[in-house]
Amino acid sequence: MEARRAAALVAVLLPALLYSFYRFSIGALVPSFEATYSIGDAVVGEIVSASVGLVALGVFAGGVLAQRLGDARTVSAGLVAFTVSEALVLAAPALWEFCAVFFGASFGIGLVITPSYGVIARLLPERRGLAVSLVSAAYSSGGFVGPSLAGYLAVYHGWGATFLALSLIGAAFTAFFAVTNRGSGGSGAAAVPVSFAAAVRRRPILVLAIADFFADLGFLVFVSWTPKYLISSFAAAGGAAATLDTVFGVGVGLGGFGALAAGGMFDRLGGRKSILACGGLSAASFVALYLSRPLAIALVIVLFAGFFANTFWPLFTAMAQVSVPPEQVTSATSVVQTAGFVGAFLGPGVAGLLGGATSPALLATTVVPYVVFLSVVLAAYRDPPARARRA
Repeated sequence: MEARRAAALVAVLLPALLYSFYRFSIGALVPSFEATYSIGDAVVGEIVSASVGLVALGVFAGGVLAQRLGDARTVSAGLVAFTVSEALVLAAPALWEFCAVFFGASFGIGLVITPSYGVIARLLPERRGLAVSLVSAAYSSGGFVGPSLAGYLAVYHGWGATFLALSLIGAAFTAFFAVTNRGSGGSGAAAVPVSFAAAVRRRPILVLAIADFFADLGFLVFVSWTPKYLISSFAAAGGAAATLDTVFGVGVGLGGFGALAAGGMFDRLGGRKSILACGGLSAASFVALYLSRPLAIALVIVLFAGFFANTFWPLFTAMAQVSVPPEQVTSATSVVQTAGFVGAFLGPGVAGLLGGATSPALLATTVVPYVVFLSVVLAAYRDPPARARRA
């Protein structure tokens, strides 16, 4: 039984890891998109934003489906949709065809996000902060592979090879998740009906949703445009560009350790102090990154920024879960995470319209949103009693 539980724990981390491969590969592929379809930063920004919008729809739909099909079945459905869509990219030479299947993959991967937190909550019911941070750490850890894999494949085999690789990885993850969760309690439908309206009516959830909107807006700008910023600002090409993508990926991968640290901070200090500390360090690192010279200093700052930039996600998720009664945990998590993805949907497009991979545009669309979300938390959020964090 313990071996099966351990396998199930590994399996529930794979959907988040797959999403991170997908999400963090996009920034490394932006120059290839532009060259292949003869489009500029503004158009690419809109495409990336639209894909995140489809992820947001998937997150909301995943929260609804999980209440009817069960968390594990919803995760499996999302993995299948993503894997099939990624494979279809290879048969979509025109821009509109590419966008159609690209958006399908985005919706599919969105389905897995909220129910993944439900599955791991049942596997680790006694450690809420740890459970949330493990999924978030798996997501960030994909940065070690996603950008470097995409950069290498794009340079040496064409950008379509990245989507083939993601489809094959998705098929393997889907099979492993299905086997380890077959017949588990996580496969059954939830007994508690959806209660999104009740969750939104709770002031802490509304505050967290607003804060997560701005936080994820800034974070998606960071992961979508920073690789091109580094390549264009420091005139890198060929193998040098692939190296920059790899360093960026390492920085984002360090966010997995950042997520684990954030989970530990949550269990010890509560959400408010943790998010203010981590968010403040993130904003400061963005300022330093987009103003830094020479390249060596910029790359060191990328590593620091990657460690802290996504710590808001596990913290906001855990803060939402302790702010509601048990029957509203799934809906509260879905509300806050969906709000975050709406912000993520807007971020890359806004940055593209303001100048794309330029220092002023990136400062405006990363630092400012982080300052706004920190201000919202500082002004309007208070932690529930400590016993709620341990429930």
